[in-house]
Amino acid sequence: MLREYEITFITRSDLPESDFLGVLAKYEKYMTDDGGEILKKDLWGSRKLTFPINNQHRGNYAVYDFAGLSGNLTEMERLMRIDENVLRYLSVLVNKRVDVAKRKIEITKEAADAKEREAAAREAAEDMGRD
Repeated sequence: MLREYEITFITRSDLPESDFLGVLAKYEKYMTDDGGEILKKDLWGSRKLTFPINNQHRGNYAVYDFAGLSGNLTEMERLMRIDENVLRYLSVLVNKRVDVAKRKIEITKEAADAKEREAAAREAAEDMGRD
């Protein structure tokens, strides 16, 4: 049975882009093993950390929403703990049972609604600037 998880992890910001993409691919493989699917992928890029981690002041953030098996998540977390390129990670169980097709539709609708709200807010700000 597939469960829905959200995992956020921070990698070293001094990684070359090819190495960063390699780290992402490595963990995406665990997300998609045994029939799992990535529902949403959001790369935030390099950001300043609130406090230094392993003498690093910046980190590359990646956020994934995926459907997978708990065993795959456990193995992925184990590997992240020992991976020198991963500074921190946080995984959260979102849903114990997930219908992947329905969830993909919901995520697409949520993204479209967010874009509409952004456009409306931009338009309202422009209207206020004209007054």
